[in-house]
Amino acid sequence: MKIAILTVEAPNQAALCWKLSAHCELSGLVFSRNRVRRPWALRLRLLINRLQGRLAASPFIRAWQQLQQRYRQRYPFFPDIPTLRVDNINDPQTSSFLEAAAPEIILVSGTNLVGQALIQWASARSIPLVNLHTGLSPYMKGGPDCTNWCLAEGAFLYIGSTVLWLDAGIDSGPILTSERAPLTGRESLLQLHEQVMEHAHDLCVRAVRALAAGQAVPRIPQERIASGRTFRAAQWDARAIRRARHALTHDFSPSHPAFQGQTAEIALVPLSDAALDVAKA
Repeated sequence: MKIAILTVEAPNQAALCWKLSAHCELSGLVFSRNRVRRPWALRLRLLINRLQGRLAASPFIRAWQQLQQRYRQRYPFFPDIPTLRVDNINDPQTSSFLEAAAPEIILVSGTNLVGQALIQWASARSIPLVNLHTGLSPYMKGGPDCTNWCLAEGAFLYIGSTVLWLDAGIDSGPILTSERAPLTGRESLLQLHEQVMEHAHDLCVRAVRALAAGQAVPRIPQERIASGRTFRAAQWDARAIRRARHALTHDFSPSHPAFQGQTAEIALVPLSDAALDVAKA
């Protein structure tokens, strides 16, 4: 099965590509620089957030940089396959490149929002277009990082990942599969992000393998599960950062209900039994 990956040029994405390459033929890579035109008011809000949160956010910035360094040491480069670099994933070059790559599955991970034109292009060719979201949809959508938002909201129960059938919304497409990240509450901030990322990669590989094998996989509209919340970068201000730091220091522990098996209020979408058999083979 040939797969094309729309992503960003970051070490954690290199890791995902290599893990997928062990099971599928990678036919093309599109790297987005994620350059988007934002209204001036939003640009100003993001600048203020960066300035106000510079000191408060340092643990989160440092943990992410350390995580990337760990991946860079293990995966110093991407697989050697046809590659395109664009400013925005919706650049017209993307569809032309994909036409030549002739993928049977397209995976999106870490790019800016995919537009309707590219979605329609894939649909017209009956190419599955799926998205890896390192958050638990529909409960936690958006960014800049849903794991950090779970800390800020004290919603440790919702730390996990989702593979979605991609639509034009923000992490809003029908769910193919979703799982909580396996955590104990003893993790440092770096360990927390690494565990979430490793679990996301594993979930993605299992989902892609099931698709590649032609197995029946779920397609569950999110509104059948819950309404959820969508977070945006402009909301990640000094107050949110302080809440996340406080929760990590004072609440994130093995004694929290989220790590005691109290999961009645959460609904997940497992892969079908047949798909799981393929993924484990």
